[in-house]
Amino acid sequence: MELGQAIGVTHSYVAQLRKGLREPTLATVLAVAEALDVHPAFFVGGRRGRTADLPGRPFAVKLNRLFSLVHPPGQGEMTPEAVAATVRQRGEESGDTGWTIAPNTIRDLRSGKNSNPKLKHVVALAMAFGAEPAYFFDEELAAQVEEQLETHRVMDSLGVNEVILRATATSPSPEVRTKALLALVRALRPEVEHEEVRRLLERPDHEPPVLDDAGPEVIDDEAAD
Repeated sequence: MELGQAIGVTHSYVAQLRKGLREPTLATVLAVAEALDVHPAFFVGGRRGRTADLPGRPFAVKLNRLFSLVHPPGQGEMTPEAVAATVRQRGEESGDTGWTIAPNTIRDLRSGKNSNPKLKHVVALAMAFGAEPAYFFDEELAAQVEEQLETHRVMDSLGVNEVILRATATSPSPEVRTKALLALVRALRPEVEHEEVRRLLERPDHEPPVLDDAGPEVIDDEAAD
């Protein structure tokens, strides 16, 4: 059976996709992955084997999770304008000015009004939050990313994240690293009784990411898609 017939599109559409003349959507990627019996994350640099950890949560749920977990240091949740500006900045840094997304498009994706984003927007949004694009396709990877970001969020809320990361960068083992982290929390914030910190730090297999010191600039709401 031809791929086009398998995913419900024309042969010419598939040919254009293969030549890079058409931009696939999230739904197209999922359909092609199923037809070819590969993991959808494979198309954005992730795993190839099609296993049980396929996308389960809606795109809006995962995107809102990134919004809730990734904040510039000392600031609240980023606005759609700030995220759009970050996408544009990443594109400029890579020499591709075509990487843009409108703030209103981000709002529609967050609300679920648009549940089928373009693949380039999926990739761009992941990059804007410092996550791998496969985050939106691979549930196992998504759980790992969210745990890392949650660890970072908790440590940042205690005001000890930066000093802890620097002080433990050369820890010889995960066990020593965990003990050092707990000791630093107690020393720097002795009044804090935070069971969530203990729970997270007892899982030392992930290194929490560090955000840039400066938040992204804001662009106009009418930015081009």
